[in-house]
Amino acid sequence: MHEATIIKRFRALSIHDDFILGARGYHIYKYCFQDRRLKKLYKVDDYTYGFLAKFPLVKRFFRAEITRLYHLANGADLLIAKKGIFKREKESKIFKKCFNITKGSRPLNICITPENKIYFGEYFSNAEQNEVHIYKSDDFGTSWDIVYTFPKGSINHIHGIFHDPYTNFIWVVTGDRRDEIIIGYTDNEFKTFKKIFSGGQKFRTCNLAFFEQHIIYATDSQYIKNKIKKIDRATLQIEDLCEINGSCIYAGQVGDFVYLSSTIEPSKINTEKYSNLYISKNKGKDWHKIAQYKKDSWNASVFQFGSIQFPEYIVSEITDSFVFSGRALKKVGGHTVIMRNE
Repeated sequence: MHEATIIKRFRALSIHDDFILGARGYHIYKYCFQDRRLKKLYKVDDYTYGFLAKFPLVKRFFRAEITRLYHLANGADLLIAKKGIFKREKESKIFKKCFNITKGSRPLNICITPENKIYFGEYFSNAEQNEVHIYKSDDFGTSWDIVYTFPKGSINHIHGIFHDPYTNFIWVVTGDRRDEIIIGYTDNEFKTFKKIFSGGQKFRTCNLAFFEQHIIYATDSQYIKNKIKKIDRATLQIEDLCEINGSCIYAGQVGDFVYLSSTIEPSKINTEKYSNLYISKNKGKDWHKIAQYKKDSWNASVFQFGSIQFPEYIVSEITDSFVFSGRALKKVGGHTVIMRNE
């Protein structure tokens, strides 16, 4: 394991050249690499979950946390937190709710295109297999409209929406069983949707990494041994690259650098007690495990699965350090890790 610095009680949300923005409870702080100090910047306007987030185990029980932060072209910010999407206007110090989540706890991600169109998909348990919506905002997150609906019985929920910089397509990945699992895209802002892969756990994923000749993804399943895979753009052939030790929910990409982690989601197939961190520096072709952390002693179903999670990178390349946060893990749970990139 590489040499690391740990920032206590801080979840990294976005990485910049000289600083990290992250969450401590329902506040956003700035951590400067030079002086290694935290400075409080903004508050999220949610009294109930903000109060619950002050207590580590209570926070985990209620999932009262900020999970993603996005910076918009007009200087505003969006973040995802429990039961809502929140927006901070450019000159404000307060994040206010701009979308109230009524189904489930939160979406897993937000997709922002170069044209400043913003999308997210509904993520909820959906035992009744109800219809599932994709929402769009054309005004930097102030208002939202349904732009596409998966019909009742077609999918369980949406795992992620991603912009492909090589084609300008918007890709969508869904779960969780049989034909509910889809990897597909729209090339016309959801006037139509094209299903590319569907129907099996080998297509079940939460993230896509895009390159000119191929797409990388890792499976997210409790029913199979999980693997990192490569889709050839020209032939749509899928190649298995390597096996990982659990389901993959969290991943990211900066240029040719791709990173992902395994989540400790115990099943008959996946019995590993460690969340592993995997990286590739050559467009996903070769993979290396650089860290692993053991699940803590608290019940996973009640107090969350153990996982390594990643911030958004607002840099053109990853240079001398790599940043991630831990959830429900020994040593790094609730903290951020700055690891030397060697």
